[in-house]
Amino acid sequence: MQEFKNLIFDIGDVIVDIDYITTIGEFQKLSAVDFSEIVSYNKQNRIFDLFETGKITAQHFRNELKQFLKAGTSDEEITRAWNSILIHYPEQKISLLKELKTRYKTFALSNINEIHVLSINQAAKQKFGADDFGSFFHHAYYSNEVGFRKPEKEIYEFVLQKENLNADDTFFVDDKAENVEAAKTLGIHAYQLTDRNKLNDLLLDLKII
Repeated sequence: MQEFKNLIFDIGDVIVDIDYITTIGEFQKLSAVDFSEIVSYNKQNRIFDLFETGKITAQHFRNELKQFLKAGTSDEEITRAWNSILIHYPEQKISLLKELKTRYKTFALSNINEIHVLSINQAAKQKFGADDFGSFFHHAYYSNEVGFRKPEKEIYEFVLQKENLNADDTFFVDDKAENVEAAKTLGIHAYQLTDRNKLNDLLLDLKII
């Protein structure tokens, strides 16, 4: 059995439960068009990619979305709808991260954006008394800060080089197959989590816990 020294976790649907249908529904209430055509799990309007790689600010993002929304939609309504995707922070997973951090070098690697980072940081403080969400790891790498997004190989290379990690000693888990396959091309031991409730089972199978 492979012995790992480094653990890298995606956030959405690996650590934090998310629901694209919820956020599409919330935007549909504000929308002047069929919003499901603009944002979905596998197909995104380019504005979302730009936001996830930090190429545009949160205000620019909200302003761009307004062209699809009803006249008079406020910034606060957009932020609330955007954050509705973050539906649950399982306490047992946060406890697990805290325990793993004592035994491994642990990292987050997430395609994320400025608004969601603020939201998960707020949740970390309110729900768990933490300084921010990144404090559950040795370091959190966010696409909007790094400038690349999964499955671009540059984001994986950035983490490996920045932390001086050996890919063969590194475990990575993500809910998207394309992100897992990209990590594997760099020699990282990568696994797809198809059921967000089975993270413990995966870690037990691999004798990580």
